[in-house]
Parts: sequence; C-alpha cells; structure tokens
Amino acid sequence: MALNLEIVTPVGSVVTAEAEEVVLPGKLGEFGVLDGHIPFLSALQPGVVRYRKAADWQRLAIGSGFAEVGAGHKVLVLTDSHARPADVDVGEVTAELRDLEAELKAWSGPINPEHDELRAKAAWAQARLDVKNEPGAKH
Repeated sequence: MALNLEIVTPVGSVVTAEAEEVVLPGKLGEFGVLDGHIPFLSALQPGVVRYRKAADWQRLAIGSGFAEVGAGHKVLVLTDSHARPADVDVGEVTAELRDLEAELKAWSGPINPEHDELRAKAAWAQARLDVKNEPGAKH
C-alpha cells in the first residue's frame, strides 16, 4: 500500500502525492519511511526530501520543520519553505551561501539568536544547492 505524502508550508500544501518510499532530513540525521512504519514525530532540518513511486524519484528542498509519520499510511511534513530543482538559480544561491559563510567565519560575538539565524540561512542555501546538484535532479 502506498504512503500518502503531504508537504505543507505557511502558504499551503505544495506536494500531495502517493509514494512507496519517503526520505527526510531529520535533525538527528536522514531517515526513510516505508509502508508499515511505526508512527512518530521528528524535527527536520533544511535539506532534501526524496519520495519515490515505482522507479520515479522526486526531490524538493525544504527548510526547517516537522514530520509526522502516522497511522493510515500518512506522512505529513510541515516546513517553513520549499524549492523545486527548477526554482533554484545556482549562481545566485552560491553567491548567497558564500556571503553567509563569510559572515559566519568573521563572527566574533557570542553565539546568539542572530548567529543562529545566519546558520539557518546558510543551511537553507545549501539545501537548495543540494536539490539542484543531486544526481537525477530535474533541472
């Protein structure tokens, strides 16, 4: 039986699909979900969501969020942002990441919410580059 995947952002649902397998970027590492998985809740970090129906893999970059694997073959992803491979301008995002990494390297103050925000922005930029540059990504 297929998994029912839904990816939702603050502006609404961006993916509603049946999938045989879903791979998500958990805060403690990447994890996969197959039919019959035990229900659980996980925090997500910026990264690439992969989902498969037959041999067709789809990819989507997501920001921070949460995933709920529930009874009834449901995988719900709540995230603050998303980008498809075709949405990513590699030159623009590479420049953005370079600037953010320079700011982080030059950081001399205490680790505070402003520093955490820079790290989160850098992680989001890296996720967008990863979804664009991954083998098999649709450009």
